[in-house]
Amino acid sequence: MRSRLLVVALLLFLTSSWALAEAPAAFEEGMKALLKGNFAEAYCHWRPLAERGHAESQYHLGWLYANGNGMNVDVQQALRWWQAAAEQGHADAAFALGLDYMTGEGGERDMAKAAHWLYRAAAAGHADAREVLLRLAGDTATGDLLEMVPALAEAPWFGWLAEVRGDRVNVRAGPGKSHRIVGKLKRGQRVRVVGRRDNWLRIRLPAGQETAQSPFAWVYHSLLRPVSKEAV
Repeated sequence: MRSRLLVVALLLFLTSSWALAEAPAAFEEGMKALLKGNFAEAYCHWRPLAERGHAESQYHLGWLYANGNGMNVDVQQALRWWQAAAEQGHADAAFALGLDYMTGEGGERDMAKAAHWLYRAAAAGHADAREVLLRLAGDTATGDLLEMVPALAEAPWFGWLAEVRGDRVNVRAGPGKSHRIVGKLKRGQRVRVVGRRDNWLRIRLPAGQETAQSPFAWVYHSLLRPVSKEAV
């Protein structure tokens, strides 16, 4: 019995290894077909690979469905394959998912899901995803991006570094003078700006100055100035 199990395990290993070795070649054949406008042929190369878990094929298959290349447009199928690829760490697929949830083109506008997938893409180094997240952080219609994705607060690529311009600058619990003062900053202190509402900037408070309620606060925009990359 044990020897039979070993044989079965070996066969499964050899089969999966062969499939992985063949995947790049078959995927490239699909790309060649795509460049020639042979969408059906590209589909025939990519669909079996996608079903075996080849992330790049899953991502490209999603675009065939999204654009209706050689088939009817099917955004739900596009989302299905993009998510399969994104869950394997495919940054472009995560970005595509995030944009779709952000715009609602797939029928469901969900900013929490959009933020989640955009963050996954951005964390993997996707420059466009980082740019979109920064833009969303300053959009009042987005909601609280840092509540949706708390890990953003720790991401070194999110936001920008600023320096305090005034001698004693009040920081507030919300974006406006009607909100209570929760602390003060001194001239020359550096903070990371992680959002904007009109003329108010949301900052990550320096270490040791966080409040019990939140590590974030708000400062009027003219009281901070950007720190150039050369000065960091």
